[in-house]
Amino acid sequence: MTLPLSLTLALLDHLPDAIAVVDARAPDYPVILVNGALEQLRHQSREQLLREGLAGLIGAAAAEPGLADLKARFARGEAFTVRALFKDAPAAAARLEVRFEPMRNEAGVLSHYVCFHQAVVEAPAAEPAPVVRGPLQRDDRLTGLRHAEYFHEMLRRDFAIAQREGRALTLYVADVDALGRYNDTFGRLAGDSVIRRVGRALSSGLRRASDLLARVEGGRFIGLSSGMDLAQARRHGEGLAARVRELHMHHPHSPVARVVTVSVGVAHLTPGPQATPEHLLAAAHQALEAARAAGRNRVAAEEASAG
Repeated sequence: MTLPLSLTLALLDHLPDAIAVVDARAPDYPVILVNGALEQLRHQSREQLLREGLAGLIGAAAAEPGLADLKARFARGEAFTVRALFKDAPAAAARLEVRFEPMRNEAGVLSHYVCFHQAVVEAPAAEPAPVVRGPLQRDDRLTGLRHAEYFHEMLRRDFAIAQREGRALTLYVADVDALGRYNDTFGRLAGDSVIRRVGRALSSGLRRASDLLARVEGGRFIGLSSGMDLAQARRHGEGLAARVRELHMHHPHSPVARVVTVSVGVAHLTPGPQATPEHLLAAAHQALEAARAAGRNRVAAEEASAG
């Protein structure tokens, strides 16, 4: 189901991220929403940012051929990141990474772009020319879940928000048990079908719309959620493992069950000033190895260390 545009804009307007929305249906792609967080970040009023439009959103990157390249990417419906210099900050120039994500209607037609301003750093006056990176692969072709590279970019964004707000994060890594044996028995295409079904089962266990889930490689998946303590995070991981078992996919050569199962590692952290996403990732993979070492088809959970 697609949310009505008015409700989507209202939700975006109240997010803590610095966000703008561009209308991809109209000539010259006008900016139709600037939220309060972007006003504070850029030290400009909404009216001024709306008036400046695309050139205002991407700062020094608006110089030709930057703006022309931006519009060409819009026309192709790509997701991409622009690195640009903004000189309107009161103390010093700021370098921002501006992420553009396409929005589509129920028919799958591109309608708008959401623009996330992030990764603010101090920048010297002699800033190098803006760089436009190619689009990230957003979705995994086999499962339709998020691609690992895209997941890790979103993890960095959500980690920074949780760090600022003192909010707990849970990261879990799930691995299909004995997938190699399944492939040896039934063939690679059947193994791919297992991966797709496991992905759907894990996706059905997402707690809220902001949760993230991606396939890393093979039969390994990674997910991110928030708003739980360690005990709740463990129960969430156990629920995900149960969803996979309840698919009842026959696995005659599994060492742990007669059906396809997963091992799950769960890591929990309320990130302090010294914490990084790598602390959470390392703890989740360590917990996964503990679950595998304990016999697989089970969940291990631990509180991540901030280093």
